[in-house]
Amino acid sequence: MRKCLVLAVLLVTASLAIRAQMPAPQPLKLEDVRKALSLVETPQPVPEKYKAGFEAITARENMAMLGFIASDWMEGRDTASKGYALAADYAVSLFKMWGIKPAGDMPQAGGVAMMGGGGGGRGGAPALPRERSYFQEITFKETSDVQSAITVETRNGAGARTRTFTAGVDYQAGSGAAETVAAPVVFVGYGISEPALGFDELKGLDLKGKIVMVLTEAPGKDDPKSPFQAKPELKDKYFPVGPIGGRGGQGGPARFNKIAEIAKLGPAAIVTVANNGKDTDVYNMLSMVRRPSDERPIINRPRTRLTIAGDGAPATGPGGGATSVAITREIANAILDGTGQTIDGLKGKIESSMKPASMEIPGAKLTVATTSKTTLVRGMNVLGMIEGSDPALKSEYFVVGGHFDHTGRWEDYIYNGADDNGSGSVGVLAIAKAMAANPVKPKRTIVFALWTGEEKGLYGSRYYVRNPLFPIEKTVGYLNYDMISRAFDEANLARSTRQYNVPGAEETVKKIRGNRYATVSLTAGTEFAALTREMNKYVGLDLALRESPLGVGSGGSDHASFASVKVPFVYYMAAMTADYHQPTDSIEKIDADLFTKIVQMGYLTVFAYADRIQP
Repeated sequence: MRKCLVLAVLLVTASLAIRAQMPAPQPLKLEDVRKALSLVETPQPVPEKYKAGFEAITARENMAMLGFIASDWMEGRDTASKGYALAADYAVSLFKMWGIKPAGDMPQAGGVAMMGGGGGGRGGAPALPRERSYFQEITFKETSDVQSAITVETRNGAGARTRTFTAGVDYQAGSGAAETVAAPVVFVGYGISEPALGFDELKGLDLKGKIVMVLTEAPGKDDPKSPFQAKPELKDKYFPVGPIGGRGGQGGPARFNKIAEIAKLGPAAIVTVANNGKDTDVYNMLSMVRRPSDERPIINRPRTRLTIAGDGAPATGPGGGATSVAITREIANAILDGTGQTIDGLKGKIESSMKPASMEIPGAKLTVATTSKTTLVRGMNVLGMIEGSDPALKSEYFVVGGHFDHTGRWEDYIYNGADDNGSGSVGVLAIAKAMAANPVKPKRTIVFALWTGEEKGLYGSRYYVRNPLFPIEKTVGYLNYDMISRAFDEANLARSTRQYNVPGAEETVKKIRGNRYATVSLTAGTEFAALTREMNKYVGLDLALRESPLGVGSGGSDHASFASVKVPFVYYMAAMTADYHQPTDSIEKIDADLFTKIVQMGYLTVFAYADRIQP
């Protein structure tokens, strides 16, 4: 098997501006541990109602499907690629074989030739009935070859001065679309408004249409006496520990994003300066040569960015709808040239006095110019359905989904993405097959969805919830599968279960088996938790249940799109390993038994949830 491309994008100073941390979790009590864990060593016989479908989910067939989806022929299933389209056609062929109805787009009546009116077919023959396809097609804008430059113009008593800084040499360029932004500059210090501390650096400022220069984090990072260190919630808010992102899978409150808050005030652009750090670190990063190893080969793949064409949604990046660029102290001091001050001098004044030093910088004008190449490409979600058995309830829907895409190929390197997320995709297909094979059908209609563009930003599921093919208000629940096939090794298991090591729970925690363990994130106040416990009696997994309020779904997978429109979800995930987005995410590492049990668990839970009398 050919090795996969390691998609390694250098982290830049900008990441310091947008890091945010969920508030530190409170220590669990013994009753919390008992509520969170469902451990079943010896499963019971499956009820007859579900039995035929349950038995149709086998490790042999799951691994056979995964062997094709994660093969080199799929070329890593990158969004809008030939490999993804081939995998999509394979999924459709299985849907057709199992009798799963199409649930995608309706064809446009008559196509282009019919747009002038007309009706009927050729020669007056009646038109054939319109039927759905298995695809929900999405047009993306693909942005590449991004070039950027920053021009600083200042004026003081000695005259005018202009300096130009180049992306890739003086700062790290973003991946935005082509545009030029030119405006006066307002310095807002740390850009913080905390009335409880009597500290408001934004008060009285008009930022609309201006370029805002802001320090990351908050005053007093290294000073334990700082008021921003006094309360844990403020410390977590402004001085996050650890990187943002990853696949935690656990729901939680929305993360604070200072740059996005400033963007709400309408600036033309935001330039951030790291609270701590040296320009030499930035230049060392920009000039660093990455050297490949046998395990992690590196190819300098051109950076591209996808957005949904015509989406109309505000930007979701760190600056919201405003251009956001991280700059060095050299650039910041060039902007301040006409004031006789430096960025570190202003930072010191704020920290020593705990008073704002915000100001519109006199005589300063900043221009951020970006050019890029943009083309249109097409992708698709794959959608099938089994109609509900109850005449009254079949107009309500439960969606079973997982992302079908991975990160593609570059030259001879291929991301096969067996676990991420070939496993979750096969899970969706296997549940569809099981539902079709079971003589009894759920009362509500089940929609099976393989999403595109998750690796690019949850694009496929986000597009669906904004352009639903079945009413969102009648969608009663969503199951998400993402990375469900890797067992926990001893170290991973210890990290994942550490929070459950409370007095009185030691013996329970010792019983958790790494090759039977999975996390289950779910919406609180629904029947998902109770059904998970009930159905696990027939499967025999060791499950950790993590609840979050309706409308909240963090963790970076497609359940977040459904949470955003207040559809309750249940989300299964097994181990996060060192093979995540690495060449070694291949089918040889899959634990077929764990994988199959998680799929059986999802089948039973979805069936029971969609079969209830009450929503």
